This record gives sequence, structure tokens and C-alpha cells, in this order.
Amino acid sequence: MVYDIDKRLFTIEFVDNVNDFNPHTRLICGSVLSYSEDTVDEDYDDDLIDGIIDFSWNEPHKTLVVLTDKKEIILKLGQPPFGESVT
Repeated sequence: MVYDIDKRLFTIEFVDNVNDFNPHTRLICGSVLSYSEDTVDEDYDDDLIDGIIDFSWNEPHKTLVVLTDKKEIILKLGQPPFGESVT
């Protein structure tokens, strides 16, 4: 997960499996109007990769919520997120 504040772009890259870590899909959130995060696990080891548990798009509110092992991220977007294949 990368948030580029200058470009107002939030990106999540998904991998094929946890053993090989070959990228296969990217979720792109452009036109980020606001970004907030809340740490849900203070004891989480920062040396570990933060895995995504769930994410959901709320069309009426143009809001994406991403829940990871360590935090909850809430993004208010100007446009819906979209996915692209990474090959």
C-alpha cells in the first residue's frame, strides 16, 4: 500500500500468493480527497508485511475503507477506485 500525497493517489498491490509474492493486481484510488488511518493493533511487529483483511467501497459516500492486520484506513475519493492487471 502506497499513498502519494502529492499526486493524491493511493495504491494497493495484490500478490498471487504469500510464498512467491508475484504481483498480479493493483487497486488504484485516484483523486483522494481525504485520508485517515487508525492503528488497531499497537503490538504489531513493524518488520512484518501488513496484510489486507478486507476492503469495501461505499458508492453513495465515495468512501473506501481498508482494514489491515495493523490499521483501518478510510479514504474519501473523488472517483471510484479501479483495478488493473500487473503482468
